[in-house]
Amino acid sequence: MVNKKVQRIKLIIAILVVVIVAVIIGIRIHIYNKIGEKNMPFQVSEIIIVSTARRYEGGEAAPIENNNSLWNFQVVQNNDMYIEIKNNAKETEKIKNIKISNIEITQAPNKGSIKVFMPNSVDGARYTYTDEYEVKDSLTYSGKEENSYKDLRINKNGGKLSISFANKDLGQYSSGEDMEVTYDGKMLAKMGYTDEDLKFKLAFDITIELEDGRAYIGKIETEVNCDGLVENGITQTDIKDFSNVVFKRV
Repeated sequence: MVNKKVQRIKLIIAILVVVIVAVIIGIRIHIYNKIGEKNMPFQVSEIIIVSTARRYEGGEAAPIENNNSLWNFQVVQNNDMYIEIKNNAKETEKIKNIKISNIEITQAPNKGSIKVFMPNSVDGARYTYTDEYEVKDSLTYSGKEENSYKDLRINKNGGKLSISFANKDLGQYSSGEDMEVTYDGKMLAKMGYTDEDLKFKLAFDITIELEDGRAYIGKIETEVNCDGLVENGITQTDIKDFSNVVFKRV
């Protein structure tokens, strides 16, 4: 009889231990899912978005006669993003590659539509907004000895990478009065657009993979507000608060 009571007590204790361990594990998983990795070897420290507008075709615009217009060309409104990766690592920890993936336009602009582009791989303008350079799925920068946007390289000790979000569906800039054209966001005002027409929201995953095989992934979400663009011609947004971005081990 005593043995049965002892066995029952042992069983209850074993069950309690299992339950406590399961609860502790569940709490740790919940905390990890909420706050993610701390003291990462590399982290996103700043994002700068430079918004302006330009002539879509290459080269300088030449006066042409078209429907009584002195100037007539397609305009692209571009938002070039620069992402800085800060080094918190030991000397032995190096970047293997950084991948931007699962890119979404979570709120489209009121006018036009957004497409994503990689840097131009030849000399000249940093971005050429043609199908050849459109990002369909993801964009990967390889860790190398020095940064190079056009070669899709980032310094393996930390550096910057770039990607562009462009609106190519805003139509033609046409004018029979302007003797000169300044290729920036002021063209959009003459085309009848406002800052409110152009702002949008986006999201993407960024994966930081190290040479030792460790990898961390986090989701970046932000608004491209374009405030002051059509009045000033160019505007810049600086993002330094990433307290809401959770990075987890892959």
